[in-house]
Amino acid sequence: TDVCESADWYNSKFIVSMAANMNMTRTPDVHFISEARTEGTKFVVLAPDFSQIAKYCDEWIPIQAGQDTALWMAANHVILKEYYIDRQVPYFIDYVKRYTDLPFLV
Repeated sequence: TDVCESADWYNSKFIVSMAANMNMTRTPDVHFISEARTEGTKFVVLAPDFSQIAKYCDEWIPIQAGQDTALWMAANHVILKEYYIDRQVPYFIDYVKRYTDLPFLV
Protein backbone atom coordinates (compact mmCIF):
# COMPACT_ATOMS: atom_id res chain seq x y z
CA THR A 1 0.00 0.00 0.00
CA ASP A 2 2.97 2.36 0.20
CA VAL A 3 4.23 2.22 -3.37
CA CYS A 4 1.22 2.98 -5.55
CA GLU A 5 -1.20 5.84 -5.98
CA SER A 6 -4.11 5.29 -3.62
CA ALA A 7 -6.62 5.88 -6.41
CA ASP A 8 -5.26 2.68 -8.03
CA TRP A 9 -6.87 0.71 -5.21
CA TYR A 10 -10.20 1.47 -6.86
CA ASN A 11 -9.03 -0.34 -10.02
CA SER A 12 -7.80 -3.41 -8.13
CA LYS A 13 -9.56 -6.75 -7.85
CA PHE A 14 -7.60 -8.01 -4.83
CA ILE A 15 -5.95 -5.88 -2.14
CA VAL A 16 -3.79 -7.08 0.73
CA SER A 17 -3.00 -4.74 3.60
CA MET A 18 -0.10 -5.74 5.78
CA ALA A 19 1.52 -3.80 8.60
CA ALA A 20 -0.54 -0.74 7.79
CA ASN A 21 -3.45 0.88 9.56
CA MET A 22 -4.64 3.10 6.74
CA ASN A 23 -7.43 4.65 8.81
CA MET A 24 -4.73 6.25 10.95
CA THR A 25 -1.88 6.77 8.48
CA ARG A 26 -3.69 7.47 5.19
CA THR A 27 -6.97 8.94 6.34
CA PRO A 28 -7.67 10.95 3.15
CA ASP A 29 -7.14 7.86 0.98
CA VAL A 30 -8.88 5.08 2.88
CA HIS A 31 -12.22 5.75 1.18
CA PHE A 32 -10.80 4.13 -1.97
CA ILE A 33 -10.81 0.78 -0.13
CA SER A 34 -14.54 0.94 0.63
CA GLU A 35 -15.30 2.18 -2.89
CA ALA A 36 -13.29 -0.68 -4.40
CA ARG A 37 -15.12 -3.19 -2.21
CA THR A 38 -18.42 -1.80 -3.49
CA GLU A 39 -17.20 -2.70 -6.99
CA GLY A 40 -16.36 -6.27 -5.90
CA THR A 41 -12.73 -6.03 -4.84
CA LYS A 42 -11.67 -8.61 -2.27
CA PHE A 43 -9.77 -7.07 0.64
CA VAL A 44 -7.58 -9.07 3.02
CA VAL A 45 -5.79 -7.74 6.11
CA LEU A 46 -2.72 -9.45 7.58
CA ALA A 47 -2.25 -8.14 11.10
CA PRO A 48 -1.78 -9.53 14.59
CA ASP A 49 -4.60 -7.35 15.96
CA PHE A 50 -8.08 -6.59 14.67
CA SER A 51 -7.20 -3.01 13.79
CA GLN A 52 -9.42 -0.25 12.45
CA ILE A 53 -8.64 -1.22 8.85
CA ALA A 54 -9.59 -4.85 9.53
CA LYS A 55 -13.24 -3.84 9.95
CA TYR A 56 -13.33 -3.18 6.18
CA CYS A 57 -11.81 -6.50 5.15
CA ASP A 58 -13.37 -9.60 3.69
CA GLU A 59 -10.86 -11.73 5.52
CA TRP A 60 -8.58 -11.02 8.48
CA ILE A 61 -5.54 -13.25 8.86
CA PRO A 62 -4.14 -12.84 12.40
CA ILE A 63 -0.47 -13.55 11.77
CA GLN A 64 2.03 -13.58 14.60
CA ALA A 65 5.32 -11.70 14.61
CA GLY A 66 7.80 -13.47 12.36
CA GLN A 67 5.16 -15.27 10.28
CA ASP A 68 4.93 -12.63 7.56
CA THR A 69 8.11 -13.72 5.77
CA ALA A 70 7.04 -17.37 5.70
CA LEU A 71 3.60 -16.39 4.42
CA TRP A 72 4.98 -14.39 1.48
CA MET A 73 7.58 -17.05 0.67
CA ALA A 74 4.72 -19.55 0.45
CA ALA A 75 2.70 -17.18 -1.77
CA ASN A 76 5.71 -16.72 -4.08
CA HIS A 77 6.20 -20.48 -4.21
CA VAL A 78 2.60 -21.04 -5.31
CA ILE A 79 2.77 -18.29 -7.95
CA LEU A 80 6.03 -19.57 -9.44
CA LYS A 81 4.91 -23.20 -9.34
CA GLU A 82 1.50 -22.60 -10.94
CA TYR A 83 2.46 -19.93 -13.51
CA TYR A 84 6.06 -20.83 -14.34
CA ILE A 85 6.83 -24.50 -13.53
CA ASP A 86 3.55 -26.42 -13.97
CA ARG A 87 2.39 -24.45 -17.00
CA GLN A 88 3.93 -21.65 -19.00
CA VAL A 89 1.62 -18.61 -18.96
CA PRO A 90 2.74 -16.23 -21.75
CA TYR A 91 1.68 -13.08 -19.89
CA PHE A 92 3.62 -14.12 -16.79
CA ILE A 93 6.73 -15.09 -18.79
CA ASP A 94 6.69 -11.75 -20.65
CA TYR A 95 6.21 -9.81 -17.41
CA VAL A 96 9.09 -11.64 -15.73
CA LYS A 97 11.44 -10.98 -18.65
CA ARG A 98 10.56 -7.29 -18.92
CA TYR A 99 10.17 -6.11 -15.33
CA THR A 100 11.98 -8.44 -12.94
CA ASP A 101 15.43 -9.82 -12.28
CA LEU A 102 14.11 -13.39 -12.07
CA PRO A 103 16.03 -14.55 -15.17
CA PHE A 104 19.29 -13.66 -13.39
CA LEU A 105 18.51 -15.47 -10.14
CA VAL A 106 20.45 -18.66 -9.55
